[in-house]
Amino acid sequence: MKKAAAIDLWSQLLDRARNNEWSSFDDPSHVVSDEDRENRVRAYLDSGWTREDAQVFEEITHEKAMSSPITSPGVNRNSEVMLQRLVKALLAGLSPSDRRLAETAHFAVEPKAGPLVSTINVMMTDQTIIAMGTHFTRYCGLVARAYVRTCNLLHWETGINFNEMELRRQLQRRPDLLLYWWRIFTSYALTGTHLLTEFRPSTREEVLLMEQMATAMEIFALAHELGHHMQSHGRQIGGDAKAEEFAADLFAARLCEQIEGAKDYQEIQGFRFTNPYLWTGAGGILLLGSIELFRKVKEKIFQNPRFDTHPEFAERAIKITNRNVLDTATFHTRVEFCNSATNVLQCVLSELEPIMSVWPFAEMRARIPDDWELAQH
Repeated sequence: MKKAAAIDLWSQLLDRARNNEWSSFDDPSHVVSDEDRENRVRAYLDSGWTREDAQVFEEITHEKAMSSPITSPGVNRNSEVMLQRLVKALLAGLSPSDRRLAETAHFAVEPKAGPLVSTINVMMTDQTIIAMGTHFTRYCGLVARAYVRTCNLLHWETGINFNEMELRRQLQRRPDLLLYWWRIFTSYALTGTHLLTEFRPSTREEVLLMEQMATAMEIFALAHELGHHMQSHGRQIGGDAKAEEFAADLFAARLCEQIEGAKDYQEIQGFRFTNPYLWTGAGGILLLGSIELFRKVKEKIFQNPRFDTHPEFAERAIKITNRNVLDTATFHTRVEFCNSATNVLQCVLSELEPIMSVWPFAEMRARIPDDWELAQH
């Protein structure tokens, strides 16, 4: 009963979405072709896995999807699995009193494309809907994979002792990796999905780091939105929107630290390795910076810059990195991981800007029907 009004409002919003042809509901008549299935297996083989490994991955994914609770009938079941896992992680890091307040928020999968997580306040109540788009976790996985592969170019010397020119030289020697970054942003900018991005699974050496970074990005995003709810943001006339964003960032960063130390979270993730991307805030920085880069590409394509109340990425990254400066036991590690996320994204942007300056955006606009983001509303 703590969130009955939020659930009722979400049911209304979901019914309305069914009438929007841009909504990202699954097509129940769609059947994966043998060719598509074999291409997916081939991608695993090219990444060093066996055909048996690929089959196990598919079976586990299907089993989890079929057993997951459903917040939005008709959306991708894998998104429901991811949402439930992330919500459990959030709750694991909260105190009992904070958990009771958090339970007035209804978490749901929103049938929208794009790297989307948003908060919807329920009028006349203290309840909130926290909605995660169907393609959000896939976006985080792609960015995390590209990030790990870029860090590996300098053997993880991308933090405090960073050599910008050397990383840029290494990126220039790996046009395939730079193209991978470019396809992620253009695919999401054009379609709101991973459709135009090549499927390149993590290798055995990459998979743990990639999963840790992706999880840190995803948890930070939901924790940020929960921060808005817990601090009653957006409910005051004349409120300072940018100040609220900073406050939600710091709430998320603190919660990520608490989650990392929670026994329940260790059981949720299935292993007991510490996740430095989570507790340092580096996952949040990579998420915020990649979203800003995605926005730059999207605005180039559609020439439709949006009014944004969010602060600049650099300012947000500094605040996340420099929180708790008196905690000398962890500050050095936090700076190392957070700076790495900031530095890598800056180098990627520097190498993508020449591509953006010559890319035929006008020709691309002529071939697509509309801005998918605006059409979803």
